[in-house]
Amino acid sequence: MTQTIGTRAMIRTAATIALFAIAPVFAFAEGAITRTELSRADVPGSDTHEVIVARLEIEPGATVPRHTHHGDEHLVVITGGTMQTGGGKQIPFPDGMAAHFPQGEPHGGLTNVGDTVMIAITTHVVEKGKPLNVPVE
Repeated sequence: MTQTIGTRAMIRTAATIALFAIAPVFAFAEGAITRTELSRADVPGSDTHEVIVARLEIEPGATVPRHTHHGDEHLVVITGGTMQTGGGKQIPFPDGMAAHFPQGEPHGGLTNVGDTVMIAITTHVVEKGKPLNVPVE
């Protein structure tokens, strides 16, 4: 399937939940974000990088803080919903949506404005010994 530049930009912005991979549990005014690590392994042939796979759950009302990573993040939305930017723009996250955030690219800053828990599986290929998430102002 061919995507237009606009579609790719929308998906990248949307996927901002990246969504996700914030720390184990963050409580917010009306919701929480839970990150459950499913597996962690060295990247074959590398002494400096590892792969971390996690399940991310974003409750209604929870906001994913803006952040970046010391490596790439990929995600697949398992149970979708609608996220909203700080400026009020609503972005759909349909079931099955995939996204990629290159190393150092800020993402997040979205709030789950739906009435169901959004769930995604995230995969990070990151530098060992560095924080998984780096906050972005």
